[in-house]
Amino acid sequence: MASKPPTGAAGFALGASLRAIAIGLLAFGAFLTLERRLWATAVVLVAILALAALDLMRSMRSADRTLARFIEGLAAEGYERPAPQAGLRETDQAIGRALERLAAARSERQRRIDHLEALTDNVAAALLVLDDAGQVVSANRAARQGLGAGMGPLAAIAELPAATAVRLRSLPAGAREIVRLADGRAMLAQGASFAAEGRRLTLLSLQSLSGELDAVELKAWQDLVRVLAHEMMNSLTPICALSESLGERLRAPKADRPAIAHDLEIIGRRSEGLMHFVDRYRRLTDMPAPEPETIRAAELADRLDRLMRPMMAEAGVDYASVVTPKSLRLTADPELLDQALINLLKNALEAVRGLPGAAVRLGARLDEDRVALVVEDNGPGLPAGDPEAVFVPFFSTKVGGSGVGLTLARQVALAHGGRLEHQGRAGGGAVFRLVLPNV
Repeated sequence: MASKPPTGAAGFALGASLRAIAIGLLAFGAFLTLERRLWATAVVLVAILALAALDLMRSMRSADRTLARFIEGLAAEGYERPAPQAGLRETDQAIGRALERLAAARSERQRRIDHLEALTDNVAAALLVLDDAGQVVSANRAARQGLGAGMGPLAAIAELPAATAVRLRSLPAGAREIVRLADGRAMLAQGASFAAEGRRLTLLSLQSLSGELDAVELKAWQDLVRVLAHEMMNSLTPICALSESLGERLRAPKADRPAIAHDLEIIGRRSEGLMHFVDRYRRLTDMPAPEPETIRAAELADRLDRLMRPMMAEAGVDYASVVTPKSLRLTADPELLDQALINLLKNALEAVRGLPGAAVRLGARLDEDRVALVVEDNGPGLPAGDPEAVFVPFFSTKVGGSGVGLTLARQVALAHGGRLEHQGRAGGGAVFRLVLPNV
C-alpha cells in the first residue's frame, strides 16, 4: 500500500532538506565542470544552483514571516490570521486553532471586564483607585458624580477637605474610618491594596452614612426596650399565674400553709432575680457576665415547676420534669439560667397551646462530661427549610412574638461556655438542649 506523503511541518522540513541536497549536488557539479573547463555546463549549473538557493530562501522567509505575523498578532491582541503558506498546512491549521481559543478567551475576559465595570458603576459607594503618588487613576460613577472625582491628585477633589484627603491617603488596608466631606456628609471609608500592571494600587471606598446613623441608634434603643419588656413579661406571667393560684388555695378551708409559704418564697426569689437581671442588663450593652455558683439540678427543676405548672395547667398542657441522677449538680448563674429555661419552657408552651395531647417536658441529665438541660414539646416543630432562623434576633413565627427568647437563651449558654442545640423530635415537635460544662 502506498504511504501518504508527509505534510505540514514534516513536509516543509522534507522539502527544505531535498532543496539543500540538490543545492549541494549542483554546487559539486558546478565545481567539477569548472575544473574541466566545461564553461557552458558550469554556467547552466550555477544558474540552476542560484534558482534553487533563492527558492529555499523564499520558503524559509515565508515561514519566518508567517510565524512573525502570528507572534506580532499575539502581542497586539489583534489575533489576525496570517495568509496560508504552501507546504505549511498543518502549521496553518494549528495557528487557526490557537487563534480561535485565544479569541474565545479574549471575549470571555472582555465580558468579565464589562460585567465588573457595570457593577462598580452601579454600586452606591464611591470607589477610587490611587497609585503610590496619591493620584486617582480610576473612579466609578458614584465617585465622579457624588464627589466630583476625576483623574489627578486625590487632594484636588473638591468634596474632600485637605484633612480628609490626608487621612484617606494614610488609611491602612482593611481599616475603616468615618470621615466628613466638605458639605458635612458622613462617609464610611475603607481601604484595600492590590497589585496591577507591576505596581501597587490602593482602593478606597466611601459609603454615605447620612441619615443612617440616627436610624441605627433608634433601632438599637427600640430593640433593647423590646428585649427588656420581653424578659419582664416572661417572668411576670408565671408569677401572676402562681399568685392567682395562691389566692384560691388561701381561701380553701384547709390551706396547705407550708406549701403556700414555699410558693411565696419562689415568687419573691423570681421577682428579686428579675429586678437584678433588668438592672444588670440596663447597665450593660451585652449579656451580663455570669456569677456562677453550685446549683442542685433538682432544686432548679422544682423552682421552674412551681413557676410554670400553673400556666401549663391553665393551657391544658401535660407538663413534667425529670432529673437524672437526683444528686446532679451544675455550676452556673442561677438567675441567668432560670431566665433562659423560662424562655425555652414558655416557647414550648406556646408551640403546643391548643393542640390535642399537648405535652412539655423538662429534663436534666449528664451528657458524657457535660450537663444537658433539655426542653421538648410535641408541637409543630422547627421552621421548615431554615431551622436556624429561630435563633435570629427578633425573628418569630408566632403572631405578636418578639423573637428574643431563644436568642437570649443561646447567649446565656455561650456566656457559660456551653451551647444551645435544637433538633426535631421523633413523632413531631422540637427538642432544645442547653448544654453546660460539668465543672
